[in-house]
Amino acid sequence: MIIMESNLENSSPAEEKQRLSEMHLRTLLNTSPHVTILFDDSFRIVDCNPMAIELMGFASTEEMLSGFHERLETSIPKLQSDGRRSIPSEERFMTAANEGVSKFETEMILGGKVLDMSVELIKIPYEDSFAIAAYVVDITEKKQMEETLKYTIDNLEHHQEMLEIALAEAKTASKAKSDFLSTVSHEIRTPMNVILGIAEIQLQRDELSKEIRDAFDRIHTSGDMLLGIINDILDMSKIEAGKLELVIEDYDTASLISDAAQLNMMRIGSKPLEFVLTVDENMPSVLTGDALRVKQILNNLLSNAFKYTEKGTVTLSAGAEPGSSDGSVTVVFGVSDTGQGMTEEQLDKLFDEYSRFNTDANRTAEGTGLGMSIVKKLIQMMDGNISIDSHPGKGSTFTVRLPQGKPYSGILGRELVESLQQFRTKSRAQMKRAQITRESMPYGSVLIVDDVESNIYVARGLLAPYELKIDSVNSGFAAIERIKNGAVYDIVFMDHMMPKMDGIEAAKIIKSMGYEHPIVALTANAVVGQTDVFLSNGFADFIAKPIDIRQLNAVLNKLIRDKQPPEVIEEARALAEAKKEDAAAKKQNNQKIDPKFIRYFIEDTRKSLAELESIMQNGGEYSDEDKQAYVVNIHGMKGALTYIRETELTAFAEKLENAGRAGDTALMTAETPAFLDALRSVVKKYKPKEDKQGKKAAGDPAYMHEKLLLVQNACGEYDQKTARDALNELRQKAWRHPTEKLLDILAEQLLHGDFEAVAHIAKEMTAN
Repeated sequence: MIIMESNLENSSPAEEKQRLSEMHLRTLLNTSPHVTILFDDSFRIVDCNPMAIELMGFASTEEMLSGFHERLETSIPKLQSDGRRSIPSEERFMTAANEGVSKFETEMILGGKVLDMSVELIKIPYEDSFAIAAYVVDITEKKQMEETLKYTIDNLEHHQEMLEIALAEAKTASKAKSDFLSTVSHEIRTPMNVILGIAEIQLQRDELSKEIRDAFDRIHTSGDMLLGIINDILDMSKIEAGKLELVIEDYDTASLISDAAQLNMMRIGSKPLEFVLTVDENMPSVLTGDALRVKQILNNLLSNAFKYTEKGTVTLSAGAEPGSSDGSVTVVFGVSDTGQGMTEEQLDKLFDEYSRFNTDANRTAEGTGLGMSIVKKLIQMMDGNISIDSHPGKGSTFTVRLPQGKPYSGILGRELVESLQQFRTKSRAQMKRAQITRESMPYGSVLIVDDVESNIYVARGLLAPYELKIDSVNSGFAAIERIKNGAVYDIVFMDHMMPKMDGIEAAKIIKSMGYEHPIVALTANAVVGQTDVFLSNGFADFIAKPIDIRQLNAVLNKLIRDKQPPEVIEEARALAEAKKEDAAAKKQNNQKIDPKFIRYFIEDTRKSLAELESIMQNGGEYSDEDKQAYVVNIHGMKGALTYIRETELTAFAEKLENAGRAGDTALMTAETPAFLDALRSVVKKYKPKEDKQGKKAAGDPAYMHEKLLLVQNACGEYDQKTARDALNELRQKAWRHPTEKLLDILAEQLLHGDFEAVAHIAKEMTAN
């Protein structure tokens, strides 16, 4: 975690990724408004910001890292001024490691002065372990102010003046926090846009193997979960600042329930769990409220139910009770599980910020511990309530009552409820991609404006399926110049935070030039009120980074497709369908046959040839066992020949298979020899070529030894790319079957990053 300089010219992709990660970490450290110190999972200091060095009285980072712990021990008095014993630092760190956070105040003697400090230790997931971030604030003046404020209460003539001072400082602190959150949001969301965007682009490719598709799907799902954690933190800050506003509108009840159920099905994983959905058929079909926040409440409750339940049942129930007026109802949601349950003490702490219980048993559980705190605050904002019935070892039931509007008299009804309760499972990422249809829009054009090249790459990739005309520039100045020179686009996608001229400034200038076509904001800054800011500054819409493909699709449909005449849209659809059919035909004709399948095909064919030749020696006197063996072998050859596109021979095999099933021994005897000759020709056609000495040209032990040594050395340095390239070169050659199987095992182990296993097997192969 220590930030170090790296040689850019010689750095590997992994090192470059690490360098970028470290740059973002350095940015976060330097922009923090507080003294910030990072510790590893052994509680050793690994990094800090300049404010920390200044506070502790060191001259440099190196001095700070080497002398911090000694100075810390001497700077904290054994007894505080109020007579309390100072708790050792190790205990504070252990509390943070076990409970996720440790907040306390302590006195410190620094520079000959006794200072009051507020310290917050927060546990942060890092790689396979964790780090502890320490945020330290000098509250000496605050303490003194509290004492002064107490005095002013007794002396009313000074009371108003001191309150104004305190209010001014609170506003300053609030602004600093907002600025910090804005920086954090942008700095984290920018790389997340690239990670999720590239994963999404790759998942659009039909030719991906299952292993690679699964890997990208895991990247996308994990990135999405990380984004959820970031959103939780930002939501919490919005609520605390009183800036989170509910968006009240009509919403479809069935869609909300279905979304909540489907999004949480993926959480079952491999657990022996049943997910049960029960819905009251008399529930209103349309409700009025903030559907997004209602869904957020359900997602948090369901997430915890699945997280803390290893087996049994998780149930989501939905119903409604009469409201306080004719135009309202009280919606009742229940989430119950057969999981760990909670004690009275745990229930008392459930809604505390950063609170997670039983951390030893749940150390692999994901999340910040903010979810339930957010749930409670959202329910309070909606004038609702939540009740909990929980027993250790038996499970928990959460019941939420939310007043909602009832704009219509319609109900869900039995048929729709039965359909809801028979939902099927899909992963969240698969659902996202399945819920949209990307229409070809060759008639449309867009301009991407972004100062980060990787963001442009992602945007181009996500827009590629639409077959739009896509231009890009790297600054607001360049975008203005394009428009000034007469360029017109259906949409200008404008990044917000760019150097020298931000997106809002650029959009204002473009609009002032009389440009009337839509400009859509793209931003990684997801702090409260951004949507209103962009819309009030002439933007037609707003898309947050990382780019949600459903939101992008909706914007393209609204601002490009839906503005075209029907005949233009139909012509584009017909052209796209024709291209799709043509591409499918070309793919079928040009599809390469897997070399591994060819090896297996040759082995299987040789076995079938031997059995069929043996049967043919009976000269037409075939037993029932012979006929059965004949049909089985011919059928197997038919399937294999179909795969390698030997069309005529496949038809020949089908003819012989039908003869065998019908017991037509005359046809079997007459035509099987010709079929066997044709099979031998196919084997010869695909058999690896031999050199003049009759040995397989690729079976060179020295070549094998050289490549395996390269694999060993690369694994020792955790260089996956070099090891993978060497293995791929080996697997392209022809080897005996046992060797080929070992190479396949090596490739699979390397895919999962098991460097030690790969190096061990490679070493054994070179020794034999």
